[in-house]
Amino acid sequence: MTHSNKKINRLIPTNEDTIGPYYPISFCDGDSIDMATTKNGIIFKPEGEQIKVNGCVRDINGNLANGVLLEFWQANAKGVYRTPDNINDPDIDPWFTGYGRYRTMDGNFTLKTIKPGRCGDRAPNITLTIFSDGIMRVVTQLFFENDPANDQDPLLQVVPEDLRERLMIKKTKENEYFIEIIMAGENETPFFDDLLS
Repeated sequence: MTHSNKKINRLIPTNEDTIGPYYPISFCDGDSIDMATTKNGIIFKPEGEQIKVNGCVRDINGNLANGVLLEFWQANAKGVYRTPDNINDPDIDPWFTGYGRYRTMDGNFTLKTIKPGRCGDRAPNITLTIFSDGIMRVVTQLFFENDPANDQDPLLQVVPEDLRERLMIKKTKENEYFIEIIMAGENETPFFDDLLS
């Protein structure tokens, strides 16, 4: 009786290893819509007032938009963005990235973050970029209702006064807010060609 010299590999090969850096499991979350909570293995937390922004995205028919990808970008509590240009700014918060990303499957979202500070002549705001079927991307900025700095914000001043209300994050209770984003049609949220934060 002869035996075949052919080897049989019954195990599925693993992926080839890559060069680091390697990050703790806590940095590999499925999304990053929570910018305010300390992750496992990190003992510090961001400075500032922790807030929750509940919201929804609606389509042209008023239905909740499913499968929408949301990206949030904001300054820290002292009004400083984390960018390569100001990485040495003494007011950079090492525990706050200012960036969040989330794919909403039902049109609703809850962003947990720090209330942004005023940045120069800009009122506290959160930049929101939306990616969805049929659009490449749309960008807007969300402001906090009744913030006194809104009256001097240069971007808000170019938005017609009757449309500014659509950019306002409204306080619902202590440390909680609400915003409704309407993608198109009646009461459409004002969007901008491009925003550089």
